[in-house]
Amino acid sequence: MDVTVLCDAVAVFPEPVETALPGWSAEHQEWTAANLPGNVAADGGWLLHFHCYLVTSERGAVLVDTGIGPAGSDAAQWLGTAGRLPTLLAAAGVGADDIDTVILTHVHLDHAGWNTTESGRPRFANATYVVQQAELDHLGDGPAYERYLKPIAAAGQLRAMRGSGALGDLRLLLTPGHTPGHQCVVTAVAILGGDVLVHPAQARWPELVYVYERDPAVAVTSRRDVLALAAATGLPLAAAHPHTALTGTASAQDLSNLHCRLGQR
Repeated sequence: MDVTVLCDAVAVFPEPVETALPGWSAEHQEWTAANLPGNVAADGGWLLHFHCYLVTSERGAVLVDTGIGPAGSDAAQWLGTAGRLPTLLAAAGVGADDIDTVILTHVHLDHAGWNTTESGRPRFANATYVVQQAELDHLGDGPAYERYLKPIAAAGQLRAMRGSGALGDLRLLLTPGHTPGHQCVVTAVAILGGDVLVHPAQARWPELVYVYERDPAVAVTSRRDVLALAAATGLPLAAAHPHTALTGTASAQDLSNLHCRLGQR
């Protein structure tokens, strides 16, 4: 199995970090700057990376999340930058039609932006798009479903999972809190964590909540559970926005160059 990090975009979070992460302190800032400086902008703000993950094996090609999307997409307008996922896939030698499965950790604008083409059809025409039923229940027939999933469902390419379970040689973990149907993907190489944590300091302080978590208390529990799994298995936690992968202990020694462990196994 091989896991390739595809950084769709990098942008400074539009709000001050202390607004986005209530309880943010000088200690959090100093720890992040000392241990993970790739997450700190030049002006001290919060620098986000928008990662998708390509998982390839003899079973085929799986894409975890689809990033912020092209210029003009909701996320691109919010962040002031466009995504580049199709170019990154091409550089990896993978075309849109080669993707067998798209797993969405959750349906937010910066994780589902390349789901469809400009004409409104599924961008990954041969793929099954996998989400949690709890996420669909949460979305209902609202604007996010309309924009990001309705064309997929209309094409017969949408699959709903009911809780944790195996998906080929991967395992999906229901990790609610950020959204009701948030899920992580466990591979032989890494745990692909979506937004189970959005800032690396949350690996050191799991109780540090994010203002846009749907249920902060549940999100803290999910975060602790996934960090414990990372510590128990030795697998790095590769979330969507931190610059590098994390472990359950989140010590400076553990964090150094962990991104190099994302590769073949």
